[in-house]
Amino acid sequence: MGKKTELRERILANMDSLAKEAVETSHFIHSNPEPGCEEFKAAARLTDDLARHGFTVEKPVGGMETAFKAHVSGKSPGPRIAFLAEYDSLGLLGHACGHNFIGTVSTFAGIALQPLMGELNGAVMVTGTPAEETWGGKIILLENGVFKDVDTAMMIHPSNETRMQARSLAAQVLEFTFHGKPAHAAASPWQGVNALDALIQMFISIDQMRKQQRPTVRTPGIIKYGGERANVVPERAVGQFSCRGENYEELMEVIRRVKNCADGAALATGTKVESRPVGPLYKDMIPNQTLVKLYEKNFLSIGGVIEENPQKGQGSLDMGNLSHEFPCIHPYLRIAPQDVSIHTAEFRECAASPMADERLLLGAKALALTALDILLEPALLEEMRKELKKK
Repeated sequence: MGKKTELRERILANMDSLAKEAVETSHFIHSNPEPGCEEFKAAARLTDDLARHGFTVEKPVGGMETAFKAHVSGKSPGPRIAFLAEYDSLGLLGHACGHNFIGTVSTFAGIALQPLMGELNGAVMVTGTPAEETWGGKIILLENGVFKDVDTAMMIHPSNETRMQARSLAAQVLEFTFHGKPAHAAASPWQGVNALDALIQMFISIDQMRKQQRPTVRTPGIIKYGGERANVVPERAVGQFSCRGENYEELMEVIRRVKNCADGAALATGTKVESRPVGPLYKDMIPNQTLVKLYEKNFLSIGGVIEENPQKGQGSLDMGNLSHEFPCIHPYLRIAPQDVSIHTAEFRECAASPMADERLLLGAKALALTALDILLEPALLEEMRKELKKK
């Protein structure tokens, strides 16, 4: 048995021995859902697991109270690999996105590797990244230098399909506030300037714009505020629009056109409008194909099966921003029937099901084996960097 084969077998054996502990952690987080920036129980559970298995834990990090960074170093410097752990919930829907699964897979992929690190060059990190659903925690951590010592990063997202790579849309949420003038809506409506009319006109303009936009463009919106009473001309109206495009360049064009719709509505109704971004700008995901192929090889070698869902669309990921800085992958692993959509109560139940528990172990093994390949062959990292530089 060669050295690499021996190390692979040890990782698989390690993960098998950790199975009960990993499933218990996943179920604990699932039973204690916490929204973004409030994931205190989840962060404590994962960091306790990591510290107990020999990781040095730093928390909080990056200006986020529920973020953490755990690491274990090898015998000498080498590739620095990060497993990314998400653990925020979807509010009242609980873990309907399965982040209990993500946080546990990444944490135990690192733990399965830890006993081998004394024989390897490099470092393994598990980075806790809060608020993926709300504030784009990875973007905040990136801006605050948490990933400055990372060479490559990976994670697995649960889904209703198994896909080796994720693509995503660049996105930015914008809020528009229209200002008008109040008046009695029955006695003297001519004395008012209707801010709600302006916002509704903006919706109509954006709806007309859809006829000439590319299939990758998305511009859904909501009315956050439209007035207090029906007999008062609304002096203020607030709407939010989620602008999305295939990449950063397309997103900028979408934003320009949406702002033009707002300006046109204000001009037509005699109102004034102001806009502001809500949350960070999400860049499109760039899956590193060298890393994708490496993960796919390991995934299939341990019995994984690709099960793509033809109905699956694209959302937006805060990992997209990281993928522009260093090689990343974000594969999907099926834990639910293909007709069960993510972000639903049905998917929430699947996130702590026997199928999810089984796939959790499969995913952690595949990530750990992929990291092992990079630690043993640092030249792979150079291939990944060259690919990213070209893109």
